[in-house]
Amino acid sequence: MYYYVYDSFVQDPKWTREVDLIETRLTDLGISGKIARLALFRDPIEMIRDAVRRGAKTVIALGNDVTLRHVIDAVGDTGAAIGIIPLGKEQNEIADLLGVPRGVEACNILSSRIIEELDIGQVNDKRFLHQLSFACGPGFEVKCDDFVIKPMRKGEIQVRNMTGEQEDGYVASPVDGLLDLIIQQPGKGIFGSRKVHTSAFPVDEIIITSPDSVTLIADGETLTATELRISVIPKHLQVITGKNRQFIRPLENSSRIDSKLN
Repeated sequence: MYYYVYDSFVQDPKWTREVDLIETRLTDLGISGKIARLALFRDPIEMIRDAVRRGAKTVIALGNDVTLRHVIDAVGDTGAAIGIIPLGKEQNEIADLLGVPRGVEACNILSSRIIEELDIGQVNDKRFLHQLSFACGPGFEVKCDDFVIKPMRKGEIQVRNMTGEQEDGYVASPVDGLLDLIIQQPGKGIFGSRKVHTSAFPVDEIIITSPDSVTLIADGETLTATELRISVIPKHLQVITGKNRQFIRPLENSSRIDSKLN
């Protein structure tokens, strides 16, 4: 049984025609199902988990990355497959990485039902498929595996689980059982020019502490904490992907280096 989770913004009249086309196409393909709509005073996680308990085998987010993250949190350890029908130009990086086109064309991807078992990242009690990022600086302590990092200057920390090609050259694969810890700090290049120094480490567990609250963004959602416990759960999520997926498998990723300092 298919279960479709409509984000609240989909109720805007500007999406009416697109949604009608999507629903018609799903019916034509024989994969229509029950529809639930996210609302301000309705717990999306409990709503989705109840649907899975009642027999939903596939949960589809109709919306964007934030909608999909609600589905990921809810599906958890149930074994149900997930998918997305992305709407809009913004906050759909995950759909792009999964090779899922916008709007009604996504229905064909769902019908083809190519399922990949992907790693999932977890930060405290929240899960993420793509990546998280936050500002760092003196006072931060980053513990991972057998080493500790203490940034001496202000910069940014990213923890990547699934990415396509990146400007810095580090590509995270969601099927290698690891997360990529990326620390970027400003510095000086040749002749005093400005340069971003990047350090990258493949890890499976990270503990980050800070003297102050840390505000981070994980798959489009903002979270706040003073201690971050970040880990990876290998091959945990069954995700419907398109043939044009952008994420890379380890054997395809010839440019990946375990650690590198620029």
